[in-house]
Amino acid sequence: MESTPGRSLIQNLYYFYMPFCVFVGLTGNTMVWILIRSNRMLSKLPTNVYLLCLAAMSSIFLLSLLVFWIEEDIFQDSLLRNSYYSCIFNTFLAHVCDFASVWLIVLVGLERLLLLYRKTRGLTVEKARAQVFILLGFAMVFNGWILFVADMSPEGQCDIKLEFVGMYQTMTIVETIVCMLVPSVLIIACNCLVVSKLNSHIKKNPGSPAVSFNTADIVLTTQTSAPSNTLKSYTRISSRFSIDVEKTPKKKKKGIRYTDIQLTRSLLVVTWAFILLNIPNYGYRIASILFGIPENSSMMTAISLGAHVFLYTHHAFLFYLYIFYSPQMKRRLKPTAMKLLECYCFKPPGDYHDHT
Repeated sequence: MESTPGRSLIQNLYYFYMPFCVFVGLTGNTMVWILIRSNRMLSKLPTNVYLLCLAAMSSIFLLSLLVFWIEEDIFQDSLLRNSYYSCIFNTFLAHVCDFASVWLIVLVGLERLLLLYRKTRGLTVEKARAQVFILLGFAMVFNGWILFVADMSPEGQCDIKLEFVGMYQTMTIVETIVCMLVPSVLIIACNCLVVSKLNSHIKKNPGSPAVSFNTADIVLTTQTSAPSNTLKSYTRISSRFSIDVEKTPKKKKKGIRYTDIQLTRSLLVVTWAFILLNIPNYGYRIASILFGIPENSSMMTAISLGAHVFLYTHHAFLFYLYIFYSPQMKRRLKPTAMKLLECYCFKPPGDYHDHT
C-alpha cells in the first residue's frame, strides 16, 4: 500500500504499523491457544482460563481494528465504509474486548495473589470459567450505550452523534476510572504483595525455590541399595513407610511450588507491561476532555497517534512476553511446533498402521 500524500509521516507510519500489530498479535494469540490447549497440565490451570479468554478478546479487538483500517484505506468509496451497522458493531466489539482484557488481567493478578497467600487452592477451572462468563456479560452491558450513540458522520467516518457528545465525554471519564484507574491500583497492589511474598520465600529457602518433601524416594533408595533383609526387617520398614505415606496428605502446605514461582514471575512481567502500555491512551482521552484541547490540533493528533501505537503494541506483543518469560511455555514451543508440522504438513497419505 502506498502512502497517502495528504497524511504526515507520523500518520503514514501509524497506518502501516496497525496491520503489522494485527498480524503479530493474531500470531502470538494463536500460539498461546495452541500451547495451552495441547498440553494437559497447562489446560488444567485456572490462570490459563483467564489467559485463553484474554487471547480471544485481544484477537477480536485486533480484527475490529483491521476492519476499520480496511474500510479507511481500501474501501474508501464503497458502501462498506459507509455502513452504519459495521460502525456500531465494530465499535461495540472493540470497547467490550478492551474492557474485558483489562479486568482479565486483574483476575490473573488476584489469582496469583490468592495462590501465594492461601494455604489451599480454592480456585478451580470451573470457577474460573464462570467468572469469565460473568465478566463478559457485564462488559456487554457496561458498553451497551455505544450501540445508541455511534453513527456515521457526513464525511463517511464512524463517529458519535452530535446530541450524545456530552454523554460520550462523561462515559470516557467513567471508562477511565473503571478500565484504568481502579484496575491499575488493584494490579499494582497485587504485584507488590506478590513480590513481597516471593522475596520472603526466597529468603526462607535460599538456593532452592522449590521445597520438596518427597520421602518416598529416600526410603525406596535405601531399601534397594541395602543388602537383602529378612522378612521381619522388611515388614518393619514397609509398615513404617506406609505410616509416613498416610500422614503425608495431612500435612499443610509448607512451601510454594517452583512452577508457581516461575508462572508468577512471568505474569508479573505481563501485568506491568499491560499498565505501562495502556496509560498513554487513557491519559490522552482524559487530557482532551479536562483541558478542552481540540482533538484535531496538530499536537493532539500526534499524541493520539502515539497513544494508540502503545495500545496496539500491548495487544500485539503481550502474549509474546508471557511465552518467552515463562519457562514452561518456552519449553513447549519447539515440541508443539514439531508436532503440528508432523500432523498437518508431513503426515503421509493413507493409514500405514500395522494392525496384525
